[in-house]
Amino acid sequence: MTGMKVSSISFTVFCYETEDKNKIITSIISFLKDFREYVDIKELKLQGHYRDTIISIKYEIKGKMATSAAEALLSRLDTSDIIFLIGTLGERVDRSKLHLRLDKQKLVGEGKLTVKDGNDVIKVIISSNGGIDKIKEELKQIANRAMS
Repeated sequence: MTGMKVSSISFTVFCYETEDKNKIITSIISFLKDFREYVDIKELKLQGHYRDTIISIKYEIKGKMATSAAEALLSRLDTSDIIFLIGTLGERVDRSKLHLRLDKQKLVGEGKLTVKDGNDVIKVIISSNGGIDKIKEELKQIANRAMS
């Protein structure tokens, strides 16, 4: 990324009892394959409202490889998703953190990264050292490259 320096990127996903946990893990790992040796994975067993088991899995990349992972993520989004992110950036940025939600079912079923606000998502947090202006600049550059 040209102007954006990422200090960390994390992906958090919930796996419910009715889902195939291995399919979800395989889908995320296949996206992160180039960064596999840099990924720190934490798994936590939770109890749902109806006493069902929910597994929370967090994948985190820190340091120099976080910038490359964030670039890989953003470059795989459709141009319409990038434009949507730019338009809703104010709601997604908390200090120097960009919060995204990706459609879990589209990633598992189609291997496609798609922005989705709502439930059943993969929560992504990109921590940037440059703040909102650098994030917006990078998103605009990606959108411009995609349109040309």
